[in-house]
Amino acid sequence: MIEIKLYKSRWQAMKLILLCLPFVLIALYFITHNDQDKVMSWLCLCFFGLGIPFGLFNLLDRRPPIIMNQEGIYNRMGYKDVLRWEWMKEVYLKDISTSRYGLSKQTFICLAIYPKAEALLKGNKTLRKFVEEMGYPGVSISLGPLQKIDAGKFVEFLKAMSVANATTKQNLLLTTQL
Repeated sequence: MIEIKLYKSRWQAMKLILLCLPFVLIALYFITHNDQDKVMSWLCLCFFGLGIPFGLFNLLDRRPPIIMNQEGIYNRMGYKDVLRWEWMKEVYLKDISTSRYGLSKQTFICLAIYPKAEALLKGNKTLRKFVEEMGYPGVSISLGPLQKIDAGKFVEFLKAMSVANATTKQNLLLTTQL
């Protein structure tokens, strides 16, 4: 079976580790060399210390979080089932600003699906509730942790796959470069 697999970005994982490591080292220094109140140092150590194993996990985890084939799209990051192409009625791109001044943003691909298909999807209920509270119907795929791909091409590919017949789907899977 022909598949397109999208992988996590190793650079994102390295960046997380490299950003957390100085704060962990500073917190360790203050814990060992400061005789006064160590609560803030321990909080800093716990908070930034969690970034290192999380970054290591993402760095070493080579399983593809997103797999697309003729049946549909499988998003390991949030859902346990394959989202079949026939269930999609609309695909669009959404950017969410994660800072007050719009300096950083998170890109999502939102998939509006038919209501009867929602009951067939088993997934993270907390994630689905969060997505619905943000005002996006259906399923969303975060492009943040993935390797650099062209989001516009990805959306066009998903739109084409949702309306294509079996032969066209196979040709799209063979020829598409995200």
